[in-house]
Amino acid sequence: MRSIQFRSAVLALIGAALLHAGAAFAAGTLDKLRESGKFVVGYVADGSSLTQKDATGKITGYAIALCTKVGEAAKQELKLSALAVELVQVSMEERFSAVSQGKIDMLCGAVPTLERRAEVSFSIPVGFVGVNAVIRSDAPVRLAQVLTGREPPAPVIWRGTNAPERRVLAVVGGSTVERALADKLAERRIAIDVVSVKDTTEGVQAVVDRRADAFFDGRPLLLDAVARSPAKSNLVVLDRLFRRELLALAIRRNDDDFRLTVDRALSRVYRSPELPTIYRTYLKEPDREALEFFELMALPE
Repeated sequence: MRSIQFRSAVLALIGAALLHAGAAFAAGTLDKLRESGKFVVGYVADGSSLTQKDATGKITGYAIALCTKVGEAAKQELKLSALAVELVQVSMEERFSAVSQGKIDMLCGAVPTLERRAEVSFSIPVGFVGVNAVIRSDAPVRLAQVLTGREPPAPVIWRGTNAPERRVLAVVGGSTVERALADKLAERRIAIDVVSVKDTTEGVQAVVDRRADAFFDGRPLLLDAVARSPAKSNLVVLDRLFRRELLALAIRRNDDDFRLTVDRALSRVYRSPELPTIYRTYLKEPDREALEFFELMALPE
C-alpha cells in the first residue's frame, strides 16, 4: 500500500514539474523577459554591416541596432525598470533551433522561407539584400560573360568539343542561395558544381585559392570580406544582381503577443527620424528606394 502511495506521489510530482515547464514555455517571450529581466538576442558573426565588431570588440551593426530597439519597446511595454540585452553568438547550423528551443529570444537577421517558417516565425521585413558574385580578375572570359550577363548569343565550344567546361561555384551552406543558384545558372548553358562553405570569409578564400571559380553571397558581406582579404586586388565583386532577398528577425512560433511587440517597435522606428540615422550609420545614405521600402513595410497603428 505504501509502495503504491509512494509511486503515486512521485508521478504526481513529475506531472506537476512537467506541467510547470510546459506552462512556462507556453507563457511566451514577454513573460520570460518579465521574469528574467533579460532579453537574449542571437546573432551570426559574419563581420558584415548587419552584425560586426567595432574597434573595442563590441558587437554592433544594423540588425543589432533594430534588435536593441525591440528590447527598448519590450521594456516599456512591460513597465520594467531595466531589461538587459544579452548578445549570444550562434552558428549558421543552430541559429533557428536556438530560437525554437528557447535558447535565444530573437535572431538578428535571416531570410524568411516557407521551410524556415515551419520552425520559427518572422517579423515584418527589416531590409533586403542583393546577392552578387565575386570572381578572380583573371577569371575565364566565358565565365565572366555568363556571370555579368554579357554572354555571346551562341554557346562557346570548349577544347574542340560540344561539352561545356565545368565550373565550381561556392555558396554558404544552408543559405537560400544554394538551391536557387544551380537552377539559375544551369539555364545559362554552363556546367557547374555547387560546393558549400562555412561562411563568407571561407567562400572568398576559396576563390583566391582557385578551389572555386566564383562565390555568391549578399553584397554587403562580399564587399566586407573582399576588403579584408590580402588578395583583394585580384578579386572583383560583380555589379550584376542575381536575386534579392528580404531580411527579417526570427522569433518563436505561436507567440503572437511578442510578435506584435516586435512588429510595433519596428513599424514605429520605420516612421521615425531614427531610421535614416540607423541606416546611414551601418549601411549607407538611404536612397528613395530604401525609404519607400520602409514606408511600405511599416504597419499602421
